[in-house]
Amino acid sequence: MAGTLIDDAGDYANVVDATRLTQFLATQNWTIQTDLGYAQIWSEPGVTGDLVRRILIPRDTGLDDYGPRLSQALSRVSDTYDWSVANLAEQVAAVSADLFFVRVDQHMSDGTIPLRQASALLENIDDMIRSAALTAANPHSTGRGRIPTAVNDFLNDDVRMGHTKRGSFIITVAARLDPPTVDEAPADDADDELAPSFTRQVMTTLARSLDVTKQVAENRFDAPNIDDAIASGMRLPMVKALQSMGSGEGLRSLDMSFEWAPVERQRTPVASKIEMTRETVQLLDHVSERLVRKDPPKQVTVMGPVIELRRGDDRDDDGVGAGDIVLRADVDNTWRKISITLSGEDYDIAIQAHREKFPLTVTGVLDKPGRNWTLQDPTLDRSFYDFRNQPR
Repeated sequence: MAGTLIDDAGDYANVVDATRLTQFLATQNWTIQTDLGYAQIWSEPGVTGDLVRRILIPRDTGLDDYGPRLSQALSRVSDTYDWSVANLAEQVAAVSADLFFVRVDQHMSDGTIPLRQASALLENIDDMIRSAALTAANPHSTGRGRIPTAVNDFLNDDVRMGHTKRGSFIITVAARLDPPTVDEAPADDADDELAPSFTRQVMTTLARSLDVTKQVAENRFDAPNIDDAIASGMRLPMVKALQSMGSGEGLRSLDMSFEWAPVERQRTPVASKIEMTRETVQLLDHVSERLVRKDPPKQVTVMGPVIELRRGDDRDDDGVGAGDIVLRADVDNTWRKISITLSGEDYDIAIQAHREKFPLTVTGVLDKPGRNWTLQDPTLDRSFYDFRNQPR
């Protein structure tokens, strides 16, 4: 039976190439474990108690055994889903996704990274993609305010992220392409009549902005000025995300690469691989400072439940006890954990809110200096608290 599957797979290896197969795997939450250049090793989503399947997919068509290796990979994927190879070929052909790979090249004495670093890494990647999506939807967007419906739909429905597995720390993001739309403007080339899909616009913006950010950080001779860099998509949330990603102890570099779905022509030439060394990441502090001056933080009002209390021994200037709280609040249509320092009666109210599970409303300057969101110069709205505690 296995021999028949491989023979059948050989018939489809001429139709289903390695690029389309990896795009399919990425949309199914498979994860790239090792990239050898000429081949990649992918693993299926792990199931508790089950043996995780690993498959080698050849990428260099010049290899003497490229065809047999690809046939074997198709056969093993078919076996994983209990499909015929013909059915798999149909599923693969139906998939079109741009792939974004993030690799953290970091010294690891035991082949692991801290759980909090891994969690922050996923959040940082989400921040970068959100920034690119907002810029693609509106080139003049600052990243604040309500998120457009097109961006929300893209983030919620079209972006799939495969979690890294032990020892690899290569995170795969698959951004599924929506069908291209016909542009109203006439064109001589029929292909040019199709406007780029929103997904392709987002991923192109992401690649261009990462490349421009690297140029500005390294102060290269061909680097654009700050205004042109912003026009190319460089934004403060993306720079801060890169700073956070590169803050791990022992980091050597951040390697980010793109693989474009062949179903849609890439109209805009952009870098497909961006590598930021530790030295480049450290230079991002200067880029961040320049962007802050261009786009200073604004005052916002957040509301949500108190999910954590951190009582401290510190005292404010009046000798009143103070402490930090963590508020779970909506920031740009995404739930965030926000650290807020309160003192005196404000902190007592936060304790009661945590105990009795009622929300707090706080106004201040929202910022993300590192991995965590903070609200500076907070002012607590006591109206709901006073209403709850008024005499009945």
